[in-house]
Amino acid sequence: MRHKLICVSGFVLTLAFTAALVGCGSDDDGGASCVGAACGAAGSAQDAATQDVAVSDAAQSDSVVANEAACAPLADVTDLIDDAKLFFGYSVLGTSSVQPGCGDLGQAREVAVSLTPSFTGNLVLSTQHPSTRVDTVLEVREASCDGTAIGCSGTSAAGVHGSRLSVPVVSGKQYVAIVETADDDGGIFALGLHRPGVCDGEGVSADVTDKLLTGVRFEADTSASSSSVRGSCATAADDAPEARWSFAAPRDGAMVATTSHPKTGYTSLLHVRETGVSGASYCDSPEAECGCGAGAAFLRFDVFAGRVYDLFVDGDGASAKGAATVTLGYAATSPATAALQGCSHASIQDQFGFLVQSGQSVVVKVDTVDAATAADLRLRIRHPDGTELFEADDEVSCTYPPPKYSCPEHSFTATATGLHTLEVYVGTSEACADHGLVGYKLTATVDGQASELVHFKDQ
Repeated sequence: MRHKLICVSGFVLTLAFTAALVGCGSDDDGGASCVGAACGAAGSAQDAATQDVAVSDAAQSDSVVANEAACAPLADVTDLIDDAKLFFGYSVLGTSSVQPGCGDLGQAREVAVSLTPSFTGNLVLSTQHPSTRVDTVLEVREASCDGTAIGCSGTSAAGVHGSRLSVPVVSGKQYVAIVETADDDGGIFALGLHRPGVCDGEGVSADVTDKLLTGVRFEADTSASSSSVRGSCATAADDAPEARWSFAAPRDGAMVATTSHPKTGYTSLLHVRETGVSGASYCDSPEAECGCGAGAAFLRFDVFAGRVYDLFVDGDGASAKGAATVTLGYAATSPATAALQGCSHASIQDQFGFLVQSGQSVVVKVDTVDAATAADLRLRIRHPDGTELFEADDEVSCTYPPPKYSCPEHSFTATATGLHTLEVYVGTSEACADHGLVGYKLTATVDGQASELVHFKDQ
């Protein structure tokens, strides 16, 4: 972590220019708590990635001096524009020398920062982040604290802390952002800056809640989208466009996303952000990130039922863009126990995906789990391009044999690298002990090791 010391009216500020991550599974809009394997990574990222402003004991005793001082920017935040980082401000370091042109916070203290954009267009500034626990007023002025105001915004909605503002800027011109908080002594806010993008209604964005767990894979062309959101695992030079898919999680658990598909034509990154418990959208808040990783692998992240998540399909580098196909579902580990909600050969089917490298040895099998839900099961295996590899039926004995039938199993050596698909369903006989529920156990091993699975069609 690199630090910069700044002396302002008797205050010593320590600024660490890195990002803060909350992680999926946060039980509070501002408190971080991870669930599952992602916890360690997210926790360490948060410890190592906080842009902080610390006040020495001596500085705190001089708060009156600072409060009476003229408005002056505490830091330059130009480097944070379009970055996966935030500026964290403390109202105790502010002054009461400027009156914003909107809001109703009276003579509250304000903190000012300067910025010089490298582009001409609109710039979005927002204090709507998990760490912002107070109402704020956000105003942007030209050149200095005394300059002409070009935009001002108060708290946007009841129960949602922070402000959001879009203003026109000119490349190379300096601006000052002024943030006023409702708590002069304990007010803390986070400030993010970016060009308008998928979180602002521009570019490729869609809500896919209704299509989750139906077997649908999500396709987009990011070359037609915008670039404004960056994941924490992206390189510093990453300015690739991204697509955004929003969804409400159907149930608690761990989900998996991957871009492993023949139609994905570039090196992709995936990252996920989570809304607040109150329902506040943190789409453009890097603090709300709860997963980031290579798209061709499995990105695993924890979710809560009903909570809304934003999944971003990004590129690994500025030139990384194009067509991408995403498989999204719940995580499972072989052997995985599940159930079909009926006994129809034609209309009820579960689908799983698992990653295989060309040349690896694969064994897949479906077995019954109890006599009450036993059935005549089948298993179809598909190559990454969707063509059928094999349909298994009656190769081995079932643990709980349905009348006259055995269970499916197949071994093969992969001839292609990528996400292979397993389809579980009942045979044409539709012989089931319970026609409303068919229990089963799916086993998939790759080179003798239990495989990680993504369950993306659940019927």
